[in-house]
Amino acid sequence: MNKIRKPSEIITRIATLAVLSALGAVLMAFVKIPDPFAPWLEIEISEIVTIIGYALYGLPGGALVAAIKTGLKLLFVGTSSNFLGELTAIIASLMFIVGMFITSRLKWFKKGIGFRIIAYFVISILVAVTMTLLNAIFITPSYMTIYANPPRLSTCFEDGMALKVYDYLAKLVGLKTGVEGAWPYIGVVSLIYFPFNLLKVAICFAIYEILFNRLIFIFMRRSEFFQKWFVGNIFTKKEETKQEQPAAEEKQ
Repeated sequence: MNKIRKPSEIITRIATLAVLSALGAVLMAFVKIPDPFAPWLEIEISEIVTIIGYALYGLPGGALVAAIKTGLKLLFVGTSSNFLGELTAIIASLMFIVGMFITSRLKWFKKGIGFRIIAYFVISILVAVTMTLLNAIFITPSYMTIYANPPRLSTCFEDGMALKVYDYLAKLVGLKTGVEGAWPYIGVVSLIYFPFNLLKVAICFAIYEILFNRLIFIFMRRSEFFQKWFVGNIFTKKEETKQEQPAAEEKQ
């Protein structure tokens, strides 16, 4: 049975999501870390607030933060990639929260810090593999044509596109150019984008675990105010369990 929320509670939760989205837009626009393995790529850590949005308000909260922060970044800063970078960022954000949603439904991922780290590892591999495949299929090929007139999205299945992308990436990492075939193409894309995405996810989860789970969350757990106004379903299961125990004892 769904709980009917008070208007003041709804307003407070909307404000919380708005603040998270604004913080995410600032991180997305201005806080970028050069990838040590591929310096032309930049790691942005705005996924941290997406993860917090999911932790507080579940799948809808995480998705809303991901969409709104990207929209705010476009509104106030604009795009330098004809919206392809922003599209990629939304896809990555959704992969984060989908991974967290899947692992949260598996009971053995909920038993302390050790199992949470295993969940982070599983999600990191899931996001890194998915984003690497998407880079191979359409993201990186689209960067070859997104600045054309007219701009358009492309895929690696277009005639000559895989070789064009391979040559471009091979020059960046010092490999031999002009090598055709699916495996060399997948290999060079994986060489660049798998470590990049894996490092990005690891940094975001490390900051989230240290800053939110170790510090802020502990404070929120002890505060009745935060439990009432700022938190979605994080504490409800624990409280329901406490309420169910006396009822079960009475029945016995």
